[in-house]
Amino acid sequence: MKISATSLILLFFAVSHSYAAPEADLSNFRKSVLPLLSKYCMDCHDADTKKGSFDLESLAPNMLSDDDVLEQWRLVEEQLHFDDMPPEKKQQPSADEKSRILQWVRSELFKTQRPDHLGSAKLHLPQFGNYVDHGTLFGKRFSHVIPARPRIWRLRPTLYNGIMPRLGEKITGLANGLNLLDGPNFKDYAAPYFLDEAATAPLLSNAKKIAAALVGQNSRDKIFKELVKVDATPSPQLVEESISLAFRKIVGRGPTAEETERFQNFHAKATKTGGHVTAGKALLTAVLLQPEVLYRSELGKGDPDEFGRIRLSSREIAYALSYSLDNQPIREFLDASSQGDLSTSKQVAELVAKRLKDDSLLQDKNPRIIQFFREYFNYPYAREVFKDQPDGGKHDAGRLVADLETMIRDIIRNDEDVLHSLLTSRNYYVNAEYRKGKDNKISLHQAHHKSWPYQTSFNLPHDWKWSLVKQPVAFPRNERAGVLTHPAWLAAWSGNFENHPVQRGKWIRTHLLGGTVPDVPIGVDALVPEKKHTSFRDRLITATASSKCQRCHRKMDPLGLPFERYDHYGRIQRLDAGQPVDPSGAISRTRFPNIHGKFTDPVTMIDHLAASEKVEQVFVRHVFRFFMGRNETLGDANTLQDAHKAYLEAKGSFSALIISLLSSDSFLLRQQSRKQS
Repeated sequence: MKISATSLILLFFAVSHSYAAPEADLSNFRKSVLPLLSKYCMDCHDADTKKGSFDLESLAPNMLSDDDVLEQWRLVEEQLHFDDMPPEKKQQPSADEKSRILQWVRSELFKTQRPDHLGSAKLHLPQFGNYVDHGTLFGKRFSHVIPARPRIWRLRPTLYNGIMPRLGEKITGLANGLNLLDGPNFKDYAAPYFLDEAATAPLLSNAKKIAAALVGQNSRDKIFKELVKVDATPSPQLVEESISLAFRKIVGRGPTAEETERFQNFHAKATKTGGHVTAGKALLTAVLLQPEVLYRSELGKGDPDEFGRIRLSSREIAYALSYSLDNQPIREFLDASSQGDLSTSKQVAELVAKRLKDDSLLQDKNPRIIQFFREYFNYPYAREVFKDQPDGGKHDAGRLVADLETMIRDIIRNDEDVLHSLLTSRNYYVNAEYRKGKDNKISLHQAHHKSWPYQTSFNLPHDWKWSLVKQPVAFPRNERAGVLTHPAWLAAWSGNFENHPVQRGKWIRTHLLGGTVPDVPIGVDALVPEKKHTSFRDRLITATASSKCQRCHRKMDPLGLPFERYDHYGRIQRLDAGQPVDPSGAISRTRFPNIHGKFTDPVTMIDHLAASEKVEQVFVRHVFRFFMGRNETLGDANTLQDAHKAYLEAKGSFSALIISLLSSDSFLLRQQSRKQS
């Protein structure tokens, strides 16, 4: 019996809603906006000149009409907001004129956030989340949350790997076609997930292997072995029992009456084609390829409310919560679902709060909370960056990553002023890690022998006395501050032989300041030339001096250059190319002018950023993306405001932030589907 791999490809769900379709404000555009664009922009961006391949004269004002039009207006908004356009030497619009343009553009952009318009596909990727206006998100309250669309998205590999091998008897050689996104952003995103032929082939192969094991001689499931017994055709009752057991073991629930009938018919047809032995294996293979086994389903099963919003079913909520907090279904959530204890947001919040009190947060066995910080800071990448060993010391990237993770776990466990502590803590762990002993108690242990010359990454002397009693190690306030000056983060955001202030600055711009920085244009040589006796700072400034380069580099370099205080191993350096290191920098051209300023070193800059409420709000946005598996929209404004409020009221508790997000309307509600409308 041959099962087509194309049967795995799922249809995307079309949606509708109860809102009246918005219309573009063309009258205001012609009256107030077009004259200003003509005055300040058209001399360079008309149909004839098209400087930068950008034609404003021909750009349609209706952003609802086309995704390309929408993307170009987003670029206009960004250029005006960050004062990138008009160029400095050109005539500038007054503050009032600029405000009039931006007000119209943002008003029209808001309309595209409504459920009737998807926008550009790439805006669903994690690196494009910052395009949504921050001021609007954390400004006024909306009458209700505009929920996300019903969705199904692939299980992440860890979930799949956790489920599949358990089903068979010592199954080996399973392949995984559920690859995640790559790059320095969140990996587990719903938007880009679909199964193509390349992904379905290994999944089909896995299903066949596991099905063969389930009916094999070593199987503990007597019913499955009876199903394929060579000398006995299975009775209809045995087939039904096999279908029921397969669903309970594989899908995690019993089959519906419709599913039972469908699989009985499938087994009957397969028996006629290839015999009952082949049919039995094909039956189990088909269950292993059910959408629920490969996808996270969040469609909504209830009745729509007055706004056309539908709540996820209790079972959907149980799995959504499980996959948000762990790499396997969580029994207490499934039990609560079956008992009707997930029917209100308050019940969800209470269950999530109970789960987060589990001390396993400190252990790798429950890595989802830690996974957020791994992907947010991207410090594990330090293990991937090749480096020579430093003179007189040892560069142990894996140990550095583990030490930073010990520090992060400690901060999470304390659960107070989490972001501020992550950015400003002077307490570091060196060669120390938490372990669970035989008595299940968690304690600090030394990771390497005392003679290991690894402490040089922290600028500690070679004869530094190891002691778990003195851990964490308190560094002077002017030397290091939090994650961003930890050797693991510095090594991750550097090259093989030199620092990378551009990438470090880009990270601060996007992850703390909520800004956007375009990718390097095709054809641009992004390498900083080597020049003897010239510091990296001076070489970078020279290489990016042109106005074309400065458009982006002025947003990143002043934020990244302060980290020249440290070398690419993460050690404090006093000299670069024989010259005293200049660790000065500046914050400018952000959406938050109240935090702008110049700084003499990275520590003072980090302390300044950590004290900003705006930076805190940007952090909330990133937490939202990770646990929701999607970018925020303007319709999520209430959810984000509530989450930030919960974080503040709980004195900077990360747990409170998670509880608020996972019990929010944005998490629990979906739009009404066309079938239901």
